[in-house]
Amino acid sequence: MRRVSQDRRFATTWQLLLDSICTVMGELDPLDPPIVLSSLPDLPYGRDGREGPAPLSFIQGPPGRNIALAIGLRAAKPRTPLVLIMNADSVTLGTNHLIHAARRNIGMTLLLLRSELTEHESGGALDRTGWAMPAYQKGLESPTRPLEWVTALDAALVGRANLADPDQLAALLRRAIATPGFSVIGVTTDPGLATGVLSECAWPEYFDAYREWAAPLRLAGAGGPPAKDFRAVASRRSVPRFEVRIAGFGGQGVKLAGTVLSEAAGFHEGLWATQRGDYGSATRGGPSVVDVVIGSDPITYPCADHPDALVVLTQGASDRYAKNLKPGARVIADPAEVTRLPPGAIAVPIAALAREHTGKPLAAGVVSLGCVAALGGAVSTEALNRSLADNLPRAHVEGNIAACAAGFAATRAALKGVAHV
Repeated sequence: MRRVSQDRRFATTWQLLLDSICTVMGELDPLDPPIVLSSLPDLPYGRDGREGPAPLSFIQGPPGRNIALAIGLRAAKPRTPLVLIMNADSVTLGTNHLIHAARRNIGMTLLLLRSELTEHESGGALDRTGWAMPAYQKGLESPTRPLEWVTALDAALVGRANLADPDQLAALLRRAIATPGFSVIGVTTDPGLATGVLSECAWPEYFDAYREWAAPLRLAGAGGPPAKDFRAVASRRSVPRFEVRIAGFGGQGVKLAGTVLSEAAGFHEGLWATQRGDYGSATRGGPSVVDVVIGSDPITYPCADHPDALVVLTQGASDRYAKNLKPGARVIADPAEVTRLPPGAIAVPIAALAREHTGKPLAAGVVSLGCVAALGGAVSTEALNRSLADNLPRAHVEGNIAACAAGFAATRAALKGVAHV
C-alpha cells in the first residue's frame, strides 16, 4: 500500500502519523475496518490528494469523550482495532477515563504525542501538563509523565517511537494492535529519548474476561448447558431490537427499573441487553430516565431514541419524550401525574399501585416493569421476578414482585379496553 506522504522531508506531523497508521491499517481485515479517534484539529485526507480517503473510519472529538466512546465501541465491536490520537497535554482533560481504560486493560491503542509535536503558530510548544505553574510551584510539583503512570497501571504494552522514523512507529503500532488490552505509544521527535517497547504486562482484556464470566449466567438463565460462547444462546429465540424508555423523577426507582429489566433480559432470558441512564444531581425530585435495549442480536447502539415502549411517570417526561416514538409504539402514562396524556397513551395508575403493594413511591419503577412485560414477549414476568430477587433486599422482594404483577395486570386490562374502542 502506498504511503500518505510522497516526500517525508516536507511532511507535516499529521501526514507522518497518518503515513504510519495507514501502513498498518492496510494490513488488517477489510471487512472489519479499524476506527481512529482523534482529539487533534486535523482531518483525514486522500492518500495523495487524488485517490480518495484513507482506509479507516475516523471520529473527532474531545480527548475524554473519545476515550469513553472507545470503551463503548470495544464492548460493541470486540474485534475492531481502535486507535486513539491525543496530545500529551490533553491527557489532563481525560485522565479519569484514561486511568479507567488502563487499569481495566480495555482493548485499544493510544498514540500520545509529546508537546513538541504540536505547536502554536508563533512557534511556542503547547504544554499544558504544567498548567502554567509559577516557578515556585514547579519546584514543588513534578511534571505529568503519562508513560510512567500507565506503566504503573500495568497497561498491556507501553512504548515510544520517534516520528522521524515512521517505519519504526508503524512497527510499534502493529505490535500494539496485536497485543490484547490497553496499549500506549508515546510519539516524540526528541532523539535523546529511548524508543521501542518500554514495558509489557500480560492480563486478560477486560471485555473478553467479562464475556467469559457472564457466559454461564446467561446460559443458565436460558436453560442451556454452560458454554464458552454465550452468544449462541441469543439465536435460540428471535427477538427483534426492542427499545424501552422509562422516565420520571428521582425517587421513583427509575434507575433500579433499568437494572432489573436489563439483567432480566441478559441473565435470565439469554438475550443481548444494554442499559443507559440519565439523571440530575438531585437525589430526589430531579429528572430521571433510563433506556434499555433488548434483542437476540448484538446491540451496537444503547440508546432508545425512538422507543417501542415508553413509560412516563411525570408530565415533564411525557412532554419531552412522547414526541420521538417509533411508529406503532406504546405509551404508558400515570394519569395522576400526567394530566395531558399523549395521543393513544394507556393510562395505568402506577404510583397508586406502588403505594398499595409496597407503601413506597420507589416502587413506581417496578410497577413500570410489569407494564413493559405486558406489551410484548421480550421479557417475561418470571425473568423480572428473578431479577428483582437478585437486586433487592430479601424483605422487600415479595412486595415488589406483587407491584410488578399489578402493573402487568393493569396494563393487560387497559389494553383490552383500548381494543374495544
